[in-house]
Amino acid sequence: MLHSRLDDENTVKSADPFVYVIDDEADLRESSCFLLAALGLNCVQYPSGAAFLEDVSTLEPGCVLLDMIMKNMDGLEVQAELQRRGVDWPIVFMSGHQDTATVVQAVKKGAVEFLEKPFSDEALLAALHRGFVRLRNVPA
Repeated sequence: MLHSRLDDENTVKSADPFVYVIDDEADLRESSCFLLAALGLNCVQYPSGAAFLEDVSTLEPGCVLLDMIMKNMDGLEVQAELQRRGVDWPIVFMSGHQDTATVVQAVKKGAVEFLEKPFSDEALLAALHRGFVRLRNVPA
């Protein structure tokens, strides 16, 4: 787990919003966190859904940027496990290989957005904004 925004004591600032980036592509995780940290968001990277699920009970609530297709556990399986555990954090799915049925299934199960890779910074930020609105239970 890598933290992209640290305070003077090298701990994540909990006053700022959190984004958890879960993707098996290190370059995408790093570039997304670089952008988000520059905007003042805490960004925590995970290389797999299983690694994220190991920590989720100890994490601050935040938005989840979740790759759909990963080895061992895909994004829909991570979403289902979060729901089973009662973790109702906003999820923004991303994938370079999606089909309509998968997108519909993810959205029906509560995903905020489904971004097609490669996506623009603006599309990512708009999706995360909707996620943070949902997280705070404030009408959009």
